[in-house]
Amino acid sequence: MTMMKSAASITTHAHFCAEGDPMLSVETIIDDSGLHELIAQWDALHERISPRLPFTTHLWASTWWQNYRRNNVKAKDFPRLFLLRDESGELAAVAPMVVTQRPGYGPLSAKELQFFGADSNVTEFRGPLCLPEHTPAVVRSISAFLDNANGADWVQWRGLRLEHASTILPAEIRQTPHLETTVHILHLPSSWEQLRANLSRNMKQAIRKCYNSLASEKIAFQLRIIDKPGDVPAALDRLFALHAARSNVGASIKHPDVFASPVSRSFMLQYCTELARRGALRIFQLVINDEVVATRIGFKFGDELYLYYSGYDPHWGRYSVMTTVVVEAIKWAIDNKFRIVNLSTGADISKARWEPDVISYFGGFSIRKGYRSRTLFDVISRFRERSLRAMIGAVLVAPQLPDSLGLLFVA
Repeated sequence: MTMMKSAASITTHAHFCAEGDPMLSVETIIDDSGLHELIAQWDALHERISPRLPFTTHLWASTWWQNYRRNNVKAKDFPRLFLLRDESGELAAVAPMVVTQRPGYGPLSAKELQFFGADSNVTEFRGPLCLPEHTPAVVRSISAFLDNANGADWVQWRGLRLEHASTILPAEIRQTPHLETTVHILHLPSSWEQLRANLSRNMKQAIRKCYNSLASEKIAFQLRIIDKPGDVPAALDRLFALHAARSNVGASIKHPDVFASPVSRSFMLQYCTELARRGALRIFQLVINDEVVATRIGFKFGDELYLYYSGYDPHWGRYSVMTTVVVEAIKWAIDNKFRIVNLSTGADISKARWEPDVISYFGGFSIRKGYRSRTLFDVISRFRERSLRAMIGAVLVAPQLPDSLGLLFVA
């Protein structure tokens, strides 16, 4: 997405939401002409909403578009960026979306409106940037796009956070479990001792074990934090290698190599280098004998730290070095007065044992009225169900998924 704005690229219309929803006006960016003067407003909105996720920032969206946009026979992407404003004109929501046409050319193509992030799970969260109370209004505003002749056959919804548990999504959305996700938030006290005191006995034992196993063999470690742009390429190369090594470990839970493809690595290098220039990148490295044995990426947004992907050397696995690097990152965050550490998306034991607060985000599909759209949706859905079964089978027998298989499901 280039950073120039063309008046012809924007259509503006007033939208009156259902009773009880705020009234929002909608601007729709219908090509890749851009948003230069709106970047500051987008960034300011991101700062007002917690938890702050890297995936809803302008930088992530624009970098993602540059690297992942498709324009071939199999699929073609067209940007659809929705900007929603309140009655005072203040930006209330941003929904970075794309119409994906499959196949890329021809009269029988199906058009799906979805959020940016159709990749091999490099983008851990896909959804709108808005306060929970604005979610119903955002959904209804974007749904109106389906009624446009140049719109889409259906919308793939993700990342919908509701203000109250009793709030329901519009009836036309078919809630779909595999499009739902959770975010795990660890609220930080003023000291590590206070946080540790409130952990379960099993977690306390796990932390003692990871430190004692090294100390008992007189193995010293050092925490190194990478935050300079010039140091990013080497740090990421090491992370990619350790992340791939982790995916090859014969454990009960398989971890796919998210950065196996060149485009995924190129994207991360571009994004992390720019984030480092802004002073918002922290790559935590556990160093033993001058060798990085475990590492995890951290994204800094004000007083919030998002812990992204990690990797470790399996030869050091018996020392629980991955636990150590996370503990050290949390200690660093407490010492530097961070308010929360975001343990990232998805439910697994490595997050649950910290007993974090869990925020749920919903997802589903809404289909344009008409026989053609319903038929195309049913065909694509059956294809994706088969792909999902194949993906689950691949995880059970092989730790690394090809990007092409992952994209069948998430695209």
